Amino acid sequence: MNLLDLEKLFNDAYLFEDLKMKSIKLLEELILNSDSNYLKEEEEKLPNNIKLKDFSIRYKCTELFINNHDRIYPFFRVCLELLHPETEIQQYYYDIEYTIDGKFSDEYFGMYK
Repeated sequence: MNLLDLEKLFNDAYLFEDLKMKSIKLLEELILNSDSNYLKEEEEKLPNNIKLKDFSIRYKCTELFINNHDRIYPFFRVCLELLHPETEIQQYYYDIEYTIDGKFSDEYFGMYK
């Protein structure tokens, strides 16, 4: 088995395109409700004429964590980026962690430095 075979198995097992779209929707909803969640602080740091909803969302990659010494079971993350509306440079990342069963586990949001 090679990595392309593994990728196909993963994509089929987790209905990857649906999972990716679900992850993007999760970020879109988080941004739409940014006035009442932890993104409010990030939005307050932006210049007055720019809001998080102005950024475009881009799928970056999926990270598989196998043979992790801190975890009993493998897990994976769907990694998204927010691109600045004027420069189209990635400014923020949003990673969604899923269990081996494909269930939401955790989320990470931050600014690239």
